[in-house]
Amino acid sequence: MVTLTPCCFGHPNDTSARSGLARFRRALEQLPPGAEGHIWVRLPIQLGDMMMALPSLFAVKAAWEGWAARAGRTLRFTVTGKRSVSLFQEAVPQVFAACHVDDEFPCSGSPLKLLRHWGRERPLALINYSKSDRIKLAAWLGRVPVRAGISEGSNTWSYHFHHSFQGFAQWGHMSFRYLPLTRWLAGPDTCLRMERLEPSRFGGGSVTAVLREQGWDGGPYVVFAPYPLPQFPERQWFPLDQPWLRLARLARADGYTPVLAGGPERREALDRLAAAAGCLSLGGRTTLPQLMALAADAAGTISVDTGIAHVAAATGAPTVVIFGWGSENKDIPCGPRVVSLRGDPAGAPVHPVPPGSMDQASCPWSAASASIPAERAWGVLAHLAREAVPDPSRTLNPAPAGAR
Repeated sequence: MVTLTPCCFGHPNDTSARSGLARFRRALEQLPPGAEGHIWVRLPIQLGDMMMALPSLFAVKAAWEGWAARAGRTLRFTVTGKRSVSLFQEAVPQVFAACHVDDEFPCSGSPLKLLRHWGRERPLALINYSKSDRIKLAAWLGRVPVRAGISEGSNTWSYHFHHSFQGFAQWGHMSFRYLPLTRWLAGPDTCLRMERLEPSRFGGGSVTAVLREQGWDGGPYVVFAPYPLPQFPERQWFPLDQPWLRLARLARADGYTPVLAGGPERREALDRLAAAAGCLSLGGRTTLPQLMALAADAAGTISVDTGIAHVAAATGAPTVVIFGWGSENKDIPCGPRVVSLRGDPAGAPVHPVPPGSMDQASCPWSAASASIPAERAWGVLAHLAREAVPDPSRTLNPAPAGAR
């Protein structure tokens, strides 16, 4: 459901279907012929949420660049946000003109500093896929011609925006919450657009050296992402590490090196699991572009519901996602070869979780993942890999036990 709140200062929110595109075209026409317009994009905090915003961003980018080319102008897009946007740092300038990570960009914390950074070149538009109020205020103070995005935030300053919406108010897949905004900006017939995350465009090729440092022999490998973010323990595959130990044995038996992936906050846990399971661990040892390249070149990925699953799926690689607590219809990653697995919550035991975690972590819906056998996940990944990669040297093809 789209929420349009009347503006407290100046112009009210404009709800007509073509108004955002018309506003953009008027701003574009104010530029001299041959000039370049600047578009500023703020992306969500979590990696998975950011990936779900990309179909909207890519659709708007393609539409606006088409309009700019027809008008004899050019555009450059700058993306900014928390650590997750570092996925694009090696994609500059192939995909975006610039990428600013908050911890490395001194203007992020202050609207006034951001205004000074913009200087005399006021952006044509700000698209805010996050809840950042600072960037809303900076765009409003700078009178950016097109301001659009999520109205939620600590101060809910929706009057800063011409088009605002509540980020979690809609039914369906999370990527579709951005469809009304996308069509307001790019036209009523615009569809969401997903572009593959490919190492040739997004970088990360140096992950090969990182793999070799950890003992990789250059053969085929699979990626396992066992752990969600610490604040989401209910997304684990219960009973804790046992399924991953079994998966590692299945992978090695079929000639694949299992590689564990995860963020720096999970490095110690991944190293312990790798030692127990005979895996390589890249936990906390890769940049996000390297993580993307790791998944893109793997025979497949098995992951719990976390950002790694979204990145792997977006590369087009085979991806199996384990769901316990959560909604596949809303949260399943976007990709051509993705399958989600959920267990049976009936009679599922309640597994203990660390103190202070979410209440849902101890409910049967979380423990339902305990009924998913590792063999099922491996078999589904094998099927997806056979479908995806005709080259038998990279295809998971477990032979029957008696044939080995």
